[in-house]
Amino acid sequence: MNCDGFAELEKSRIDYRSYRYIELDNGLRAILVSNLKPGEEAPDDSLPDSDLESNSSESLEDEDVDIEENAIGDQEAKVSYILIWVLKVLTIFSAAALCIKVGSFSDPIEAQGLSHFLEHMVFMGSLKYPTENDFDAYLSQRGGTNNAWTGNEYTLFHFDVKRKHFASCLDKFANFFISPLLSKDSTDREINAVNSEFELAYTKDSSRLHYLIGHLSRKDSPYKLFGYGNCKSLREIPEQNGTDIYSLLNKHRKNFYSSERMTLAVQSKHHLDDLEVLVRKIFSDIPKIGLPVTNLQCVEPFDVNSFAKLYKVCPLSVKEKLRIVWILPPLINHYESSPMEVLSSLIGHEGRGSVLALLKKENLAVSLSAGVTCTSDFDNSSLCTIFTVNIQLTDYGRDHIFQVCGILFDYIKILLHSALTSTSISLMNGGLEGNNNDNGERVHTDHCHKHTFATYLPEYQMVKTANFLYTEPEEAEDTVVNLANMLHLVKCEHVYSGYRLLKKPNIELYIELLRLMTPNRAAIFFLSSTFASSVKDDESRLEHEPWFNVAYQKEDIPEHIMNGWIHSKPDDKQLHLPYENKFLTTDFSLLDSKTDMKQPVDLNLEPGAESRLKYGHLWFQQSTRFKCPKASVMIHLWSDIVSKTKENMALHTLMVYGLNQSLSTITYEAGEADLVQDVAFRDNGLRICVSGFSEKLFYFYSTILNHILDQTQDLSKEYFESYRDAVLQIYYNEALKPNVLNTHLQFYLLRKEAYLITDILSALKNLSVADLAAYKQKFLSTLHITIYAYGNITRQDAISFFDYTVEKIQPIPRSTRKLFDTSILDPGTYYLRVMNCNPNDVNMCLARIHLLGESDIKQQCYNKLLAFILSEPAFDYLRTKETLGYTVYLRYWRSSPGGTLHSGISLVAYSPANKYSIDYVAGRLTAFWRRIAPRIIAAMPSETFKTSVESLISVHQLEDPNMMTEFERNWDEIMESTANFNYREECVKILSTITQESLLNFFLTEYLDAKKQRSLFVQVDAIANPELTTTTVSNSYCLDFNTIDTNLETLKNEYASINSIDIANALMICGYDEKEAMKFMMKSYSNTNNNSNTIDNNLLLEHEENESDKQKTMIFINNLFKFRSTIQYQTGRNV
Repeated sequence: MNCDGFAELEKSRIDYRSYRYIELDNGLRAILVSNLKPGEEAPDDSLPDSDLESNSSESLEDEDVDIEENAIGDQEAKVSYILIWVLKVLTIFSAAALCIKVGSFSDPIEAQGLSHFLEHMVFMGSLKYPTENDFDAYLSQRGGTNNAWTGNEYTLFHFDVKRKHFASCLDKFANFFISPLLSKDSTDREINAVNSEFELAYTKDSSRLHYLIGHLSRKDSPYKLFGYGNCKSLREIPEQNGTDIYSLLNKHRKNFYSSERMTLAVQSKHHLDDLEVLVRKIFSDIPKIGLPVTNLQCVEPFDVNSFAKLYKVCPLSVKEKLRIVWILPPLINHYESSPMEVLSSLIGHEGRGSVLALLKKENLAVSLSAGVTCTSDFDNSSLCTIFTVNIQLTDYGRDHIFQVCGILFDYIKILLHSALTSTSISLMNGGLEGNNNDNGERVHTDHCHKHTFATYLPEYQMVKTANFLYTEPEEAEDTVVNLANMLHLVKCEHVYSGYRLLKKPNIELYIELLRLMTPNRAAIFFLSSTFASSVKDDESRLEHEPWFNVAYQKEDIPEHIMNGWIHSKPDDKQLHLPYENKFLTTDFSLLDSKTDMKQPVDLNLEPGAESRLKYGHLWFQQSTRFKCPKASVMIHLWSDIVSKTKENMALHTLMVYGLNQSLSTITYEAGEADLVQDVAFRDNGLRICVSGFSEKLFYFYSTILNHILDQTQDLSKEYFESYRDAVLQIYYNEALKPNVLNTHLQFYLLRKEAYLITDILSALKNLSVADLAAYKQKFLSTLHITIYAYGNITRQDAISFFDYTVEKIQPIPRSTRKLFDTSILDPGTYYLRVMNCNPNDVNMCLARIHLLGESDIKQQCYNKLLAFILSEPAFDYLRTKETLGYTVYLRYWRSSPGGTLHSGISLVAYSPANKYSIDYVAGRLTAFWRRIAPRIIAAMPSETFKTSVESLISVHQLEDPNMMTEFERNWDEIMESTANFNYREECVKILSTITQESLLNFFLTEYLDAKKQRSLFVQVDAIANPELTTTTVSNSYCLDFNTIDTNLETLKNEYASINSIDIANALMICGYDEKEAMKFMMKSYSNTNNNSNTIDNNLLLEHEENESDKQKTMIFINNLFKFRSTIQYQTGRNV
């Protein structure tokens, strides 16, 4: 890699890609990545100029689609992942990311959120490509996606697309920064989009606490700015002050969107020389403004003396949590010494001697996390470093928060003492040579020794180096996002290794930081719903953060408590540094690739395996094609008792939670050695997944399984109650989210083995320790076992996993597992409307679930293509033009709850109730599905339809990008009982046969014909103007679950919404012509009738059914329990 001094890029050994670093004359810095494999030639259409020059804005004016999505805060994943990412993980696209050194820290005080607003506006067209959403339309038609986010100091934009369209997309992308339109006509709409994001974040306690911390900074600190933005900060306040927001927006762009502030990363299957020509040609025209970058390092963002207090915070969900925060000096320039990573790994350790281990022993807490997100410009900014420790408390811990804090402060004293006494440290070379032996000897042989600071650092180096050297390449989009961001933070040759390797241990620096992490410098945030309830009738003593209205009480720490913390003498028998890691790997050898397998095989179906087959199935696939000495093994333990009763469902959830809590001392240590596990409640059973370096994988699994089966691990009453309360919190808080409640109700109506959250909550409250012990024993007594062993693992190793599982558990054999019973609904549209359980949340969630029912692979391909074509127009029209809300998506889904594949399409919108009525939004969704969608299919130019088919085919054709993708894809096939590992190849064949007319007829027949279509319309309503209280909950965990009656009368408003849409205009907005649509539809309708396939002609018109037709096709679920009792079910198969 050509960097300063021609230094070599530090990268993983199994990263085959080639790299080049360049700087353009305008100051833009770029990393070019070619993912051509050694000896591989670029395809014939790889020359950069041909694709670029053949596309112009005029040729794309009819393609009006938008995928733009902002990632500020903790928002929903972008809509495109719902469909395209599910498919795209099977391939490798080209991608680009551009990161600008400007963010919300640069917002003017009179228009806070301006940087975020500008990020939205930039994608609304450019001088060269003036059609609004031209870029998104072009991407969408070719299977691409884009996204953007605004941070405190950086703003990043990125996209990915098929390689042959990369050059033209890159030109469109670059022109957003060369000459963006920033159309004034888009201003109000995009301010509304920013406001919708804010409203989604408003009820999230993580976002609220983030802004509370910023609010507590110094008066003139950039942390005090409101980076999200909303209608008040971007419209109301500027209007009141006579500020022209549009002029301010343009000024902001001209001042800060300058080439010398920009970094670029591109990845494609092009030769590096071609990529360099392309980048220089396209990005050299970005203007260089040349204004000096504001030096924020001179600003002291927090006054530690006034910040270091106790803050009792009122959450909006059930929560008893501590967050301890220290403000430390900026550490960006010390990345080679990994100060925050080293301290985080010690304070956040979960093994014996750790803070969490002692907190659990004392029944004070159930979880702890610590550290800094190094790529976050909130935690790790140029102004300061914000080091955070999060502790989830038990009820006992809630009443003893000072004791909890004291244990943490004592541990930090122990770390400081150990560091100070480590006067001479023998450390390995910090480069990549430190772990270069594939069959080396162990550094540590006696795993009973406790570490000192001096011995911990070499082990930490070794572990991090091994993990880094065998890191698999990421997806193209993830790669470029990381590279563009890291170019601002580290030297160009360290863009991968910067936060992954400990290269220059600096014990003096660690000591300096530990000396700053004292009790009297710590801000303690106590988020407590119990406290919130106690002040509900006396809020006068509370202060409020201005934007999220976070209610809190600020207190000094009592002097005797502070003195106790400062002068305490830690108990080094209960608190100490970690033990030497017994899971370290030294054998990184690969199996012979000649015995690799293209697909998994069931070893239990082979002759002589009958003794194993009676217990279940053992799937095995050796694969070393990714050159990684790792393996993954999935173990699924199924029992038919799990879903028999709501009590069993609650007990199983509680059992899995308790297992994960007790396993943490093992799994954290293993995780440090890159051995990871996931013990989860999945598919009516217990799923254990272990992944990592092959050498110790079986030992890791055996340790986990023995711990699960160890009867001495039975919970005490105190532990049981703590875990039960934690599970109650999880269920309760999830139910407060309208989207989660909506999905939960869908499952309740579509699967027999499902229970309402209210049922699970009531069951949990009445459970005892004895109930859990009895359930665990019963669950393990009769099991069906399914195992899939994949990667750098032998056949005999796979058999050992299966045999060991059977030997240790010794269950009564169960040769098959029964799949879920699935609802059988008569044709019609089923309406269910409920009220949001969170009275503070203004967001509604509406989901139209269109059920195809049992479907073969051909029908699934039709569904995929429908969703592929319609997902972007749905997003563009409903989200961008109708501004229904920030999150709107249309997606394809496939499942096999009963052992036969079901598929369908869902149309979902999250909308604010203070802007639209639920009837209005419901009408818009229905209108899109019934009126606009079929016309879009009909109006598509033949070439556009062909391109869509080819794009969908392309995402099925290329190889899996990494081990985990292939592993998870095959596991899904195994669990769906189909085990069709050629599914993608079969889809390609079918997709190539689908015509535009056959797709339209499929849509009309399956989804609009009243005699066939089945739809479930679940609507979660919200209060339009809630009285914002300090808390919405109490620890009684009682949900206010109300069904809202619907009938033909209440649907009048919905039909008014439907009929108010100008269909011709709506189609024009989506880039299509209604006349062409109707011409094609009538032709298709005529051909269909000739085939004796009756479709109501009203479907082609204005959806004006009469009253009797409505009554026949609409079913109102006003009594949820009564309706569910009438449902018939298809019995799930035994597999």
